[in-house]
Amino acid sequence: MTTQVLLATAIASLSLGSASADQKIDLKTKSSQMSFDIKNSGQLYRCYFGRKLANQDDARLNSSSSTLAYPTLWNANEGWANASGEYNISITQGDGRVSLDLVLDSYKVRTPTPGQELAVFEFRDTHYPVRVRLSVLAHEDSDVFEQWLEITNNGKDAITIDEAASGHLKVKGTRYYVSTFSGTWGGESFISEEEVKQGNILERSSHTGTRTAQEGTPGFILSLNGPAQEDEGEVFLGALAWSGNYDLRFKHSPNHHMFASFGANLRQSPYRLEADRTLTLPRWIVTYSDKGKGEATRQLHRWARAGGIQKGTSERDTLLNSWEGAHFNFDEPLLHKMMERSADMGLELFVLDDGWFANKYPRNYDNAGLGDWTVNKKKLPNGVEGLVKVAKDNKIKFGIWVEPEMVNPKSELYETHPDWVIKLPHRPLREERSQLVLDLSNPAVQDYIIKCMDDLLSGNPEIAYIKWDCNRTVWDPGSTYLSDANQKNLHVDYVNGYYRIMDELVKKHPNVIFQACASGGGRADFGAMKYHHEFWVSDNTDPYDRIFMQWGVGHLFPAISMASHVTVSPCHQTSRSTPLKFRFDVASAARLGFELQPQNLTQDEVTFSKKALTEYKRIRPVVQLGDLYRLRSPYDTKEASLMYVKEESGKQRAVVFAYLLSRLQADSTSPIRLKGLKPDKRYKVTELNVDHSGKRTFLDGKEVGGDYLMGNGISFGWGKELQSCVIELQEI
Repeated sequence: MTTQVLLATAIASLSLGSASADQKIDLKTKSSQMSFDIKNSGQLYRCYFGRKLANQDDARLNSSSSTLAYPTLWNANEGWANASGEYNISITQGDGRVSLDLVLDSYKVRTPTPGQELAVFEFRDTHYPVRVRLSVLAHEDSDVFEQWLEITNNGKDAITIDEAASGHLKVKGTRYYVSTFSGTWGGESFISEEEVKQGNILERSSHTGTRTAQEGTPGFILSLNGPAQEDEGEVFLGALAWSGNYDLRFKHSPNHHMFASFGANLRQSPYRLEADRTLTLPRWIVTYSDKGKGEATRQLHRWARAGGIQKGTSERDTLLNSWEGAHFNFDEPLLHKMMERSADMGLELFVLDDGWFANKYPRNYDNAGLGDWTVNKKKLPNGVEGLVKVAKDNKIKFGIWVEPEMVNPKSELYETHPDWVIKLPHRPLREERSQLVLDLSNPAVQDYIIKCMDDLLSGNPEIAYIKWDCNRTVWDPGSTYLSDANQKNLHVDYVNGYYRIMDELVKKHPNVIFQACASGGGRADFGAMKYHHEFWVSDNTDPYDRIFMQWGVGHLFPAISMASHVTVSPCHQTSRSTPLKFRFDVASAARLGFELQPQNLTQDEVTFSKKALTEYKRIRPVVQLGDLYRLRSPYDTKEASLMYVKEESGKQRAVVFAYLLSRLQADSTSPIRLKGLKPDKRYKVTELNVDHSGKRTFLDGKEVGGDYLMGNGISFGWGKELQSCVIELQEI
């Protein structure tokens, strides 16, 4: 066991006012440590979180700076001087008093699986029948910690949870810099960094109810004493595993402490917890690095592939999605041709997007049909099973688009169940994208969605892929299912209803790949990714813009979870023209796919695409499963470069991506130094995806030492903007 606790049974019981001596708990990973002290008063303090110590007792040398592991509004000023009244939780009790005073009742430490240590702390209020369970899970190999909370109301009256963060950081430095990942439709996850000045607060929050990650992925980087650097400096990198409203808050106190809290945003929707009920709060995920944000990213990626996303160690297929190539305007012969050309090019999966369903109100545009998940017989007389058969005949897999959380007023479902939509009484229905949101707090709605999707997948067991979309937000937060007193529970109960649906479907259909799409990257969060295998980064497929978006969201999510597609030029969203090679080289840094009409490609484009797809499938294990090293940021220079490194049978393989975004005639770029290689080994250098414009590096075909590649770097012979280069390195 990595946890240093002297417990014969791994369970200790404490009671308020007992004479028990103070106790110590140290959760250790490969290179970091989180330490707790239990005082005989029944208070739990987190006394240390940072690099792993040779002697765990050194974590307690400055115990006066310890903070309560989970401070309430009642004891916000306990634990360290100048706490500035920061707290994690506030509850209104059944008698109307805003009061919560937690003491530790018991705790236990166990090993759920090899390489994990779980500490569970049981708190009780000193007067009211409220219990709180705080769980902290340490992952040894990835250096990642998870923390979450369960609140139980054991009383006879309902209580209201006014605020409840999943966790917090309390750190001490000279300056504090926070990086976040903000965005909007077509421009998700652009990274920005701000210094939080003394006495100031930086807050990132969402209140849209659904697709909350589109406004900003709920993740952060907190850098101490200076801006976050790739390879040096202390950083905390983390995220909230929640697909609903969230709040990330960073307060630089007047006395130079930083108190950062992370949790579901309950400001608009304080949660009313009925008697004998338990509410589980989202998981807070965090990792510490004293070697910069690059190492922190690799740690979080290792955790994600090991279980933070669905089947994160299984390679993802290349695919063609029909949307930009066909939109709603297709029939069976057109889809058959798309599948035949996809298979001929070497793609492994064909995904039919929107427009395949509904009969009374056929889905020929986005104003009808949502909710009626039966195949449109006029468009597809042979049904989904006919398309699956054609795909199978062409030796490719088949996938399909759905948007089960939404309904069009022009649908049979809405005619039958107008009470199933989220709406407010005495107010007009307000549509967005001609649709309404189904009330997922209602178990009957959940059951309907589960049945429709299960019927689709069970009736067509060879469907290999589901693109799960979510194209609007919650404007009118009213539920006909929830009681009048519990209306504000809707935002939380909606998300938990969505999780219940996904959990059942993933368990029933374990071989189906589920993509999280929500008007693009609206569900790039680890709450959704517990059930999904990948997410759609953005509806904007312009490779120039995608470089920035993939750079940002790649701080949190590994390449295997990021869907990136080669599309037409000029781009549908931006009208920018880019070379086919550039489009390929950007998409190949993630999970590669196509989104166009393959019949419209010229023979030269088909020839290049076939070769590039073959090369991608060969380097796919490195890109999708390797460690990411960021080399040159598009935010800082006119270039962008990153690489992936993977150990295979004792030898390294690496793939380097480099892009020139813009240049002046007189510009001269410096060599790009590689990272993560073995300095005493030599590597075979191979340039991939070379097109008619020629090679970009003179090192192609040469054997070069790792020390040279990391010390001197690679020079690229850029001719004009929007050029790119992909290099494979193989240890000799």
